Amino acid sequence: MGKKESKSKSKKAGGNKVGKLATAASANVDYGFNYDLVIDGKELFKQPPPKEDCPICFLRLPNEHVKILCKPCCGKLLCAGCNDAHMSAAAQKCPFCRTQLPASYAEMMERYQKRMEANDDIEAMFLLGDCYDCGDNGLQQDSSKAIELYSKAAKLGHNAAHYNLAVFYKSGDRVEKSMKKSTYHCQRAAIGGNVNARHNLGCRELDAGNRDLALKHFMIAANDGFELSMKVVREGYKHGFVTKDDLLNTIRAHGNSVDEMQSDDRDRSAGLRQA
Repeated sequence: MGKKESKSKSKKAGGNKVGKLATAASANVDYGFNYDLVIDGKELFKQPPPKEDCPICFLRLPNEHVKILCKPCCGKLLCAGCNDAHMSAAAQKCPFCRTQLPASYAEMMERYQKRMEANDDIEAMFLLGDCYDCGDNGLQQDSSKAIELYSKAAKLGHNAAHYNLAVFYKSGDRVEKSMKKSTYHCQRAAIGGNVNARHNLGCRELDAGNRDLALKHFMIAANDGFELSMKVVREGYKHGFVTKDDLLNTIRAHGNSVDEMQSDDRDRSAGLRQA
């Protein structure tokens, strides 16, 4: 049965290598995570609740974090489709709260910083972590700061932050390599609804020879609309590892999830961003 591990869409997946111990301070601090904790199977294999809706179109937010925008004024998460559809050169205001947009990257980063400091805003923490990790939006690349912010956001329940930490600990690029820590963060991300993490757990179980556990992960991710996992489930059925009932139920749930996240504005936005 074929499989392919899901890669992060962020620049970090193919960005600059900063060494196995990017910064000793970050590499050797666990930020209070209990890496000896054995996560209960019932918790791990529970289908996560669907993501929240975009407050503009009221459709479920996409699985891909790069298709979601956190506004620095109100902190609302908008789908890229609504953000792009409501933006124009003549009306540079937030589509939700109508606040004037930042005039510069520096002002935008300052707004995120203020939201993080005032409210422990985990989306602001995560976004700033991304900017420090990649050296984006006027911030100098700083792996130590990125790991600190990702860790704080993960501690507060941000599943994409958990996933990025899982990637770091697996690769050993920015921190000392640790599959134990990577698995912990991958599991936490999957429980929180991160489909990339869920798919990757399936790949790891398949590599370990645990086909039944792997298929559970793939089905959960496919149910949530993740196409790569749906392909693996279909292939599992062809080889007799997935029952017909499980396949049909997964196809139905997958289709429903895809429909809940689809709109013309989102399709147009995806086309513009790929152009």
